[in-house]
Amino acid sequence: MSGEGSKKKINRKLFILYFSPVLLMVVAIIVLSVRERDTGLPQPTVTQTAVPTQAIAAATTATRAPILPATVLPSPTPTATLLPDVPANATITLLGPPPESSVPNNGRIAFYWMYNEPLLPRQEFVLILRQNDEILAASALQQPNLGSGYQVSLDSSDLGALGTAVWQIQLRWQGENTPLLASEARSLVLLP
Repeated sequence: MSGEGSKKKINRKLFILYFSPVLLMVVAIIVLSVRERDTGLPQPTVTQTAVPTQAIAAATTATRAPILPATVLPSPTPTATLLPDVPANATITLLGPPPESSVPNNGRIAFYWMYNEPLLPRQEFVLILRQNDEILAASALQQPNLGSGYQVSLDSSDLGALGTAVWQIQLRWQGENTPLLASEARSLVLLP
């Protein structure tokens, strides 16, 4: 029996040993949360005061500060940016269709050419097909699409004209109509 009594004492001692820190922590939390903090500063007191309505009206209709006129500062004068010239040895070589080719009015016409220089940014080729002074078709191309060459295809039935037409390739800056370089002009016969 003495063994059982010592087990109870040990169990009580272990219980008190483990439970006492938890109990102390709970008590400390309660004390700290209930206690008012003392910051050393006086607590503000809130008092309600009535404001006369005339003072509110005067405050809302106060005069505004004068608006000062804007000062116009001189800005730098824009200068024209010179676009690079076309190299002296640059050439547009027409490959097809050959001069005086006859094309039926029910198929596609493929125009081929080569350019011996790389295109600069914002440069483009424009294919112009005209009959007398009337432009039948114009098509722009900004990069090679046939290996290192260029190709534009047109549907001859969309042209709406028969007879002899002239085609030419022009190198231009995008958005401008002045050619930097132009190929030879080749004739083409549009058949019915």
